[in-house]
Amino acid sequence: MNTIVIVDSDSKWIANYRRMLAPFQEILNCMYFEYSEKAMEYITSHTVEVLVSELDMPLMTGKELFEMVDMLSPDTVKIAMTQVKNVADTLEVLNHSHIFKLILKPFFLVEDLIVPIQAGIVEYKSEKQEGDFHQREEKELQKLNQEVEQLWEKLADRKQVYDTFCRRAVGLMAENLSPEFTELEQIEGEFTREFCEKLLQEFVQYYMYEKRNFIYYMNYLKNQFHYPGRSCVFQIYNKTGGEISTEPMKRIAYAIFLTGYWCQQCLENYEVENVIAVEGDFYVLKISYLPSEEDMDYKITSPRIQKLLLHIAEDLKCALSDAQKTEQNLVSRLYFKKEEETL
Repeated sequence: MNTIVIVDSDSKWIANYRRMLAPFQEILNCMYFEYSEKAMEYITSHTVEVLVSELDMPLMTGKELFEMVDMLSPDTVKIAMTQVKNVADTLEVLNHSHIFKLILKPFFLVEDLIVPIQAGIVEYKSEKQEGDFHQREEKELQKLNQEVEQLWEKLADRKQVYDTFCRRAVGLMAENLSPEFTELEQIEGEFTREFCEKLLQEFVQYYMYEKRNFIYYMNYLKNQFHYPGRSCVFQIYNKTGGEISTEPMKRIAYAIFLTGYWCQQCLENYEVENVIAVEGDFYVLKISYLPSEEDMDYKITSPRIQKLLLHIAEDLKCALSDAQKTEQNLVSRLYFKKEEETL
């Protein structure tokens, strides 16, 4: 039941209000006060949807009552009643006291009182729903912000682990991958270390962070390595007839990356075709470098570096596959089980 507080210092008007609102006593809890102070005490300890008050009252005026209610019960809808003696004073109250409606006295019809009250109840519920909605939104926003902060903390921790992992792995490569590695000149060694670090970064990208589908991986790879305007053609074809399950997809995508990255770092121009098909219980990745080896224009002049970087990429591809068959020079076939356990 909605509670309505009605305040008027004139007892005759209070009697009129009781008579007018008597038919609505089953749906409205109407409280009548001749003194603003008593009304304030009630409003302080009860939920009041609508306050209807005479403006011209002794001691505490209706304007002062409305100002107090603004602080103590801001959701309460305020309706003013008055005989307009001074238009300027009345307008000041309306403009500064957040009055919802003004009832002019004298009035004799029930509708003159009940209609503004009913409209005030509708306004109260509307404002309350909006306020509850904003509160829920604010709580959700705070929750999301907390989750984002936690994610950033986890990301920072993971990045620290990742950086440590990459540094140690590059160091191990430098010491153990190949005897040639430690014999390189400074510039050659720095280039090779950067090459290996990028391979490790991509490994983390594919195996530790991402769970993506075929389209995501292929778009990512094409964006990195396919630049026909610079004679760098990098084609990828899916001939499996559908999606590829997550774990083999990550290994297949990384094998394709190894080919593309080696071409990008070592060759001025290239043309590579990657074809993914199905053979029995395996996905098969056929990688073809279409130009002959003699036509390749190397960025790196050192044959030793060319051989070392190709050796690194090819060894990693072999490690990814469940079986490998080399058909001819610059063509490889890698096999991946359809049902693959998590690496």
